[in-house]
Amino acid sequence: MGRRARVTREQVLGAARDAFAEGGYHGTTLTAIASRLGVSAAALLRHAPGKRELFTAAMTPPEAEAEGSFPLGFLAEADGYGDPRIVLRRVAETAIPFIESQLAGNIAVWMYAKTAEQARTIRLPFDPRSRSTPPRRAFVLLEGYLRRASRAGRLSVRDPRAAAMTFMGAINAYVFFHRVVPVVQPPLALDRYVDTLLEIWTRGALRRAGAAGGRRTRSRAAMRSR
Repeated sequence: MGRRARVTREQVLGAARDAFAEGGYHGTTLTAIASRLGVSAAALLRHAPGKRELFTAAMTPPEAEAEGSFPLGFLAEADGYGDPRIVLRRVAETAIPFIESQLAGNIAVWMYAKTAEQARTIRLPFDPRSRSTPPRRAFVLLEGYLRRASRAGRLSVRDPRAAAMTFMGAINAYVFFHRVVPVVQPPLALDRYVDTLLEIWTRGALRRAGAAGGRRTRSRAAMRSR
C-alpha cells in the first residue's frame, strides 16, 4: 500500500478558504474540502477538531495576509509607451479574480454570522481608515500609469484620476453584479466583459454612434437635395 498523502496546515486552510468562499459554510462539507487536496476528510481533523473550527481558522487569515498587496504592482513598471489595451486588459484580468476571492470570503463569513451583531463585527481584509489600504495603493498605481500613457500620447484622457476611478469602478461592477447582486444569469464570461470594456475605452461607443449618426444625417440630407 502507498503512503497516505500528507498535507500541511497552510494547504488545508487554503483549500478550506476556497471551498467555503464558493459554497458557504452550510454548502461545504469536509469531504469536499478534502477532495481538493486528495486526502480523506479524517486527514483534515488533524488540523482542526471539526468543520466549525476549520471554518473559523480558514476565514480569519493572518494580519500580514489580510493586508496583502493588491496584485497590480506591475503598473509601476509600465512606462506608458506600450499598448494601453494590453496593460488595461492585464489590470482587469488580474484584479477581478482577486477582488472576487476577497469578497467571496467576506460573504461566506457574513452568511455564517448568526446575529446582526456578529455580522456588523466582521473584519474587513484591510483597515478602511488607513491612508494606505491595498485598494488605495492599486488606485494610485493605475492613476500614475494613465498619466504616463497620456503624456506619451498613447491615451487621450483629460483627467487621469477620474479615468482611473472609472476603470476601477467597471472592474468592481463586474464583481458586484456577479457576487453581491447577481443580476446576470448565466454569469457573463470574464473575457467577454473585458473585451467590451476595452472596446468602449479604445473606440468610444458614443463617438462611434455619433459619427455613424452624422453619416446617416448627411446621407439623408444628400438624398433630399437630389
